[in-house]
Amino acid sequence: MIKRAIMTGVGLLCWLGLGQSFAATYSGPMETTRWQVDASVFACRMHQDIPLLGEAAFARRAGESQHFYLTELNRQLKPGNAELLSLTPRWRAIGQHYSVRPLPIGEGDVVSLDWRESQQLLQELVDGRQLLVRGDSWYESDTPVNVVIEPIRFRQALSEYQSCLAGLLPVNYDQVRRTSVHFPGGTEEFDDIDREVLDNLARYVLADAFITALVIDGHTDGLGLRSENLELSQKRAEFVVAYLTERGIPEDLIEVRWHGERYPIATNRTPTGRAQNRRVTIRVDRFEPDPETLARAD
Repeated sequence: MIKRAIMTGVGLLCWLGLGQSFAATYSGPMETTRWQVDASVFACRMHQDIPLLGEAAFARRAGESQHFYLTELNRQLKPGNAELLSLTPRWRAIGQHYSVRPLPIGEGDVVSLDWRESQQLLQELVDGRQLLVRGDSWYESDTPVNVVIEPIRFRQALSEYQSCLAGLLPVNYDQVRRTSVHFPGGTEEFDDIDREVLDNLARYVLADAFITALVIDGHTDGLGLRSENLELSQKRAEFVVAYLTERGIPEDLIEVRWHGERYPIATNRTPTGRAQNRRVTIRVDRFEPDPETLARAD
């Protein structure tokens, strides 16, 4: 439940510990503090630098949900429990200030909130409110640490961030690097669900300039003659190759192989196991560029 209190001036400073000499407060100056957006089809980040501490960021990777992160480069907050507060901005004389929620402070990303929780923070900032993380110092438990996240120029950045979200790919590399499609018994065509899987894979590969190869392997279950299974696994693999090249994947990027029943991943004694073995797998190889290469690409 949200706790609410009306405070101004000295009362607010005392409530937050901001008016005490032992409190450490991290906040950027109004003149230079702003939200910035890093946008691509692979990920969207909207972030604010917090001088001498780190940054606050809303981030969403293609194929995943949005998260909010508070990251410290200069460690100040002690791992454990902290509190998230919503404040009337300091340029307003009177307003309402309240506790939003308890906040766990971790070891890596100091704060990491999921989609639902991050949406609540977005709304607070859209309403022009400051967010304040209040916790204990890692070096002295009796010393409070206050981290202020400003709403300055937030709506303009949010519009750019939302435009980025609308253009994200449906999947990311981790989701396509090992892909499988499955086939009904005795056939060389897959269903609509697997078509969507391959459509998403093709969109990702065409967008990522650092993809080096697609290795496609055809397999069957253990029913039937080995020679027939080898031929069927070839047809399945080539069917997938044709599907991807029709969607723009260059043929010289593709290596195709077929193995028949040779490499089962489940038992061939049950219908469920045989269904798992009737597959074509796609391995997506990618060159991992160094930061300088990425900077030149941008």
